[in-house]
Formats: sequence, C-alpha cells, structure tokens
Amino acid sequence: MVRYKARYILFDVLYPNAPKTLGAASTHIEFSSPSDPSITSSYLSGLLRDGLAHQFGDYGAGVAGNLSVKYFSPATSTGIVRVSRDHYRLVWTALSFMNELKGVPVVIRVVRVSGTIKKAEQEAIRRARKEVKRVGGSLVDVEDIVVEDDEMEED
Repeated sequence: MVRYKARYILFDVLYPNAPKTLGAASTHIEFSSPSDPSITSSYLSGLLRDGLAHQFGDYGAGVAGNLSVKYFSPATSTGIVRVSRDHYRLVWTALSFMNELKGVPVVIRVVRVSGTIKKAEQEAIRRARKEVKRVGGSLVDVEDIVVEDDEMEED
C-alpha cells in the first residue's frame, strides 16, 4: 500500500484598488477585503482545474485530478488547496496566474506550503489574529470566524 503524499497551499486573495485620485491624502492602498460570498471552494476548484488545463495542457488536466480546495473563507479571503506533493509547484503557478474572480481583478498570493493541513490552518489563524490586532479590534475571536466558515461549507 502506497501512502498519498500531499501538500497544502495556503493562499490569500488580494483586491488591489487603484487610488481614486493621485493627490489623495492616504498613500496606503488597501489590499485585504472580504470576498464575494458566492465565491466558494467548488468555484475556486473549477477555476484552478481550468487554469491548469489551459497553462499546462493535458498534463495539467491530469494533475488537477487529485486537486481539492479544502477551505475558503470569504470573510478573510483565505483558502487552502490540497494537491499531490509532486505537483504543488504547478498549482502554485496556476494560482499566481489567476487575475480575476467573477469579473473583479485580484492578485492571489501564496502564503505557505505545508505538509499537513493543521500547520496551514494554524498559519491562517495566526495571520487573521495579526490582522485583527492591526486594525485594533479585540471583540472578534478569529477562531469563531474559522469555525463559522467551516459550518457553512458543510451545509
């Protein structure tokens, strides 16, 4: 019996907005924002499969056979993809070349590649806590957001 070796890719969806005016008081461009609730794990999985087939042909389509989006949170615009250990670089490339979701321009940034889903989840929670601290909110528990998103996907 052969063990299936997988990699888990943690990624963020960034929404770069152009500044409204060149002389705006704030020079900071906000990249992090919630995703459209209609963007689901299955929708992203289909986009990734199409991207792999388009960029790598039949070989990419074959690699996409064991690809799955295990988690996607529209609230934090963060997701986790499970892929074969031998092919994670191809999926990373396909994620990097995605430039729009449902007609909205995006940049997808791979944050971490891990051998276990637990470490990928811990990194996602750590980054979400850091973001909550950055904006100064301490009323929201990040683990509640993750649990609520998991419950929504099961329905």
